[in-house]
Amino acid sequence: MRKLYGLMIAVSIAVLPGLPYADTASVPPAASPADARPPYTPQSMPRWEQVRGFNYQPSFGRTGLEIWTSQFDEAVVDRELGLGRKHFPGMNSVRLWLSHDAYFKDPDRFACNFEAVLKACERHRLVAIPTLFNNWHSIPDFGGISTEMISYWFSSYGQEGQAPHYVFRPYLELLFRDHAADARILAWDLCNEPFNNGRDVYLGWLRHTYQVAKDLGARQPIGVSVAASLEHLRLVEPFSDVLMIHPYFAPQVSWDAVQAFAAEKGKALLATECCWGALEDARRAEIAEADFKTLRQQKIGFLAHALHESCVADLHRPQYGVISSAEYMAFINMDGSLRAGHEVFNRYAPAP
Repeated sequence: MRKLYGLMIAVSIAVLPGLPYADTASVPPAASPADARPPYTPQSMPRWEQVRGFNYQPSFGRTGLEIWTSQFDEAVVDRELGLGRKHFPGMNSVRLWLSHDAYFKDPDRFACNFEAVLKACERHRLVAIPTLFNNWHSIPDFGGISTEMISYWFSSYGQEGQAPHYVFRPYLELLFRDHAADARILAWDLCNEPFNNGRDVYLGWLRHTYQVAKDLGARQPIGVSVAASLEHLRLVEPFSDVLMIHPYFAPQVSWDAVQAFAAEKGKALLATECCWGALEDARRAEIAEADFKTLRQQKIGFLAHALHESCVADLHRPQYGVISSAEYMAFINMDGSLRAGHEVFNRYAPAP
């Protein structure tokens, strides 16, 4: 996402409160027992343009490996999502960044912690957009894929994903075995910004990953989060059910071309990241409002980056780590207070 401008990072969650559904009779209850929870159905899906949410990185970790294993704290996740609903009553979704590194370290623990986060989302009447892989790298590095990794583990040693030992298959099998029809999941994001350091090597891998997800029974829509450019959308459209974009500095996007392409393909647009950062609160609030205003005019739902201050890169002030050109991108400070001026979100996501 930030390769274009300087740097960046995301999962989304939703039983979207107050949103019109295609069939309101099929809207799942807010907190039904797991064995009674209705499965995901297209009829229960909210309109994409009314998605209003945030990327969420818990405050307790710096990397995906830490967040999903050694540092995981279910009580903190519950508290921070609750703060999100308190400060932003119209919030209905979150984008979660998963970690294959955490899966490889401890598959059972990773699966348990992912389920705990989905339960927290459900308690707070949110739906999730889990992001399976990441190709945004900063300091500290969240973790993710690389050209070398995909070239070897997928293309050559992995025999284009057909080898019995293909390394990512067990990770995908675990996720879709348990969640292929999970009503707490709005959509799946295959990869965050796959083209940040390469292009062609990732296309076959993304296409294969999409097909594996479908073969494993995924009923929710699937997308790939890329820059808000026609070039990138054309690359991922063949394996995207919804077109996921990162329209930072949204007023500068070539919207006529982007909207025409989406209409031609008959697919919705969803902004899975927006709102570039700034250390100065008022300046950051101005940037966020410009993005929100433009996206509302374009009738595109959005997930701002990001909900809560965190030790993850670009989501904290200088006392918590090094600062990039993205500076500080959180809406809620580390102590749980609302960042000054950031109630601007509520003008574009009114309470139901």
